[in-house]
Amino acid sequence: MQEELENIIIEQIYDAALNASLWPKVIQQIVQYTQGQAAIFTALDQLNPAYNFVHTYNIPPCSLETYQQEKIRIMNQKLHSPFWLQLGVGNVSSQNLTQYAQIFATDEAVFYEKCLKATGVGFIANLLLEHGDHQWSVLGIHRGKQDQPFSQYELDILKRLGVHLRRALQIHKQLTLVRLKNKYLYRILSAIKTGILLIDMNRELYYHNQKAQYFFEQSKLFELDQNNQLNVSKVYQSDLEHLISSIRPEANYAKKQVGGVLALEDQHGQKFMLTIAPFSSPRHFTDLKDPFKPYAMLFITETEQKYKLASAYLKQIYGLSHREFELCELFINGCNLEKIAAHYQLALSSVRTWLKNIYAKMQCKSQAEFLYKLMGVSIDFEYAG
Repeated sequence: MQEELENIIIEQIYDAALNASLWPKVIQQIVQYTQGQAAIFTALDQLNPAYNFVHTYNIPPCSLETYQQEKIRIMNQKLHSPFWLQLGVGNVSSQNLTQYAQIFATDEAVFYEKCLKATGVGFIANLLLEHGDHQWSVLGIHRGKQDQPFSQYELDILKRLGVHLRRALQIHKQLTLVRLKNKYLYRILSAIKTGILLIDMNRELYYHNQKAQYFFEQSKLFELDQNNQLNVSKVYQSDLEHLISSIRPEANYAKKQVGGVLALEDQHGQKFMLTIAPFSSPRHFTDLKDPFKPYAMLFITETEQKYKLASAYLKQIYGLSHREFELCELFINGCNLEKIAAHYQLALSSVRTWLKNIYAKMQCKSQAEFLYKLMGVSIDFEYAG
């Protein structure tokens, strides 16, 4: 019977990891299972405020309101952090907190008076779930002053449940990060001055940012048909389809070149560079019905637009020389190898050797990957007043 009840609580813990409204019921079950009186389950991550929470059972509103004050929470961490460090993550211990009331004119006395007295707390079983410089999470099960301290048997129950509570916290943290990314992802992409499109292998459009919308409106080079499929002018269409098909998993397994670059020119003589690359994180786009099928990310840039690269970053991270950095900047601004050779008055073979060395330093296996990395360190900012 006891084992069955414990398994039910474990199931409820994982349900609560996905639905935070279930935590009060889970905590109530744990309190009753360990013959406690009340409980508080709290977590703090200064680097991810969306993760923070306080869930309670049978805690008076006045105590909870006080506990949620920033000053009191910091006091709690200051008082108990040394104890938690000694205890160690995943471990459980029992304390008699009535002694706090006897240490007059101290943080302990203030904490007891404001948070513990109204609840009648005498003994507490602490389960430390996380602890670090910027984060901590603890489940505290309370008993009254008239009750007996927690037995080792009851502490062992909490320790077993702690394994599942820690996993539930990891799930909760991942969900908060994903939700945070999803909340701002589209806003970030819309602010980028490169046109960005997300399509599937049938060229069906799933996302485009504001810059891509501008290109669609200003040039007849890019069009969408009645099936919402992306097309370019007939001169380039077969090349586009070939590069997209290279992203299919079966093509990747054959170790062929994945993705690539197209040089385009519209009816007005305006020149564009279209980069086609596989997209490996579709789960961050919440509107996608099938996040597991292959997608391609397309980047549209005007080759007449002058891009600047983060010189210090490229030199520090990849160890590029000044000349190699200059070649990268010429390349991202639409210069082909012949133009670069003419610019430096060098043989084409010498420029190819340079590019090969840069590929090695930046760990690039294809032109598409090389341009993708360079676009990531472009410092072409736009001021928004």
